[in-house]
Amino acid sequence: MTKIRLITSQANEQVKQWQKLKTKKGRLQQGALLIEGEHLMEEALKAGIPFFAVLLEQGKTGITEPLLHRFRERVPVYELAPPLFRRLVETETPQGIAAVIRLPEWSPDELLARQKQEATYLLLDAIQDPGNLGTIIRTAKAAGVDGILLGKGTVDPFNSKAVRAAMGSIFRIPLVQADLAEAIGMLGEQGVTVVGTTPHAGVYHFDYPYPKRVAILLGNEGRGVHPDLLARADVQVKIPMPGQTESLNVSSVGAILLFERVRQQYQHK
Repeated sequence: MTKIRLITSQANEQVKQWQKLKTKKGRLQQGALLIEGEHLMEEALKAGIPFFAVLLEQGKTGITEPLLHRFRERVPVYELAPPLFRRLVETETPQGIAAVIRLPEWSPDELLARQKQEATYLLLDAIQDPGNLGTIIRTAKAAGVDGILLGKGTVDPFNSKAVRAAMGSIFRIPLVQADLAEAIGMLGEQGVTVVGTTPHAGVYHFDYPYPKRVAILLGNEGRGVHPDLLARADVQVKIPMPGQTESLNVSSVGAILLFERVRQQYQHK
């Protein structure tokens, strides 16, 4: 069994470093991410993400003991006094276990250089709500998306709320920051058709036959896709709304378009 090290002081240097992981700057500087709960830890393990440390809340070690057996001696395990542990986590009712893992990283060139006969990408223009982003990532993974390009103004995908909403999918799908205008050009050079979304399009989403290599462009919660980016799309589609609602949540739009793509893929199998 891995030796557990007890920490009771707020002045502990390790605790100070872990505290910084609650910010984007701290995550980037350390190349690390703090995750909470057994489910996210299990998902990170399945995805092969390296673990730097496991954190336990003092008094709850017995509850989490089965999971601890999954770790080898080289992963240090720390037991923190409850006030220290609760300063690090952000859920209201924490499970008593958290971990520090390596921050997943992908480069745009690495993602776009992957040659596949059939591929689906998502381009996200200034998605600001972390809950929306996490839900989109979870949906994208379910729909078999090959990668997500995050444009300027999009919230950090490793924000704790986004990570929780993604439910582990964040470890299994490439996420890269990119200039979307440049990315659209690169995708076009590789024969990827970019599909923009706007209520003013002349084609319904279910009437458009998706090509084998496609990228779906989703826009900001308030303004939609930026006009300059929309103008670069090869095709524009809209979702019919007979109830005459002004708009749909961007995560709903993403789900509808992605699973129309999935429907068409299965229809042609």
